[in-house]
Amino acid sequence: MNLTVGESYYHDNISKIKMSQELQGEFFISEMSFGGKMRFLVKKKTDSLYDLEVEFQTLFYNMQSDDNEISASSQSVDSTDIFSSILKEMTKSPFDISITRHGIVEDVKMENLFENLFNLNPDIPRLERARIIYLTKQSFGEKAMKGSIEMLTAIYPSKPVEKGDEWKNQIRLETIFGETMENKFVLTELSNDFAIINVQSKTISDDNDSFIKTGDHLLRMKSTGSMSSTYKIDKNSGWIIESETHQDISGIIETKWREDSIIILKIPFEYNGSIKIKAE
Repeated sequence: MNLTVGESYYHDNISKIKMSQELQGEFFISEMSFGGKMRFLVKKKTDSLYDLEVEFQTLFYNMQSDDNEISASSQSVDSTDIFSSILKEMTKSPFDISITRHGIVEDVKMENLFENLFNLNPDIPRLERARIIYLTKQSFGEKAMKGSIEMLTAIYPSKPVEKGDEWKNQIRLETIFGETMENKFVLTELSNDFAIINVQSKTISDDNDSFIKTGDHLLRMKSTGSMSSTYKIDKNSGWIIESETHQDISGIIETKWREDSIIILKIPFEYNGSIKIKAE
């Protein structure tokens, strides 16, 4: 990347996920979509590190499962909609990230954002606020944000390349469970204005027998997956003009209700997703 200090860069992004789970011979399907518009202000550059102020300009979230639907938007005018109120509050609290010119995220600082959320609307019961903020952090918290940004930006080679050249890297994804992503890149097109990069990736969840407490349950997950992506990159700034990613993941979710329980419920699942980004 070759970003200009004082300039703002923008992305409009949308992620779509379809997950099917098998439980005692029955299949359950849920679909989610989330994303919004983001602004990245370049505050400072030191050697090869950029300090950026990131602002959610709009946010939305939608989940459908059987007969249930959860929908929220930062642009909602319904003050009684707790989830939408939280998303709206998130658009008022910029946060900082440090990212290398090769797209590796070094640091994410979102303390002020989530502190403001806890102070949101005292009429909302504190436990209800805490529950929804916990769910929000899974998609938009520091660990999730580092992984989701880096998954899309850690694409730049460490040395000059020409059309047809290949390079590789490996990154970590941290949400509830940890994963390692291995990527192989190919520069397929190079013009005076832009470059096209194609990526083939595979993901492997951590080999960890420990359960993680989430709400009333203890969970662990083992999965493998593949991902294919295409990026169009501005040749001068290195900013992503547009990109499209497709994901396929399968595995098993294991859950139990007490730490000492010997009964473990195993739920096979398949996950198909897409991520689209477009610069404004």
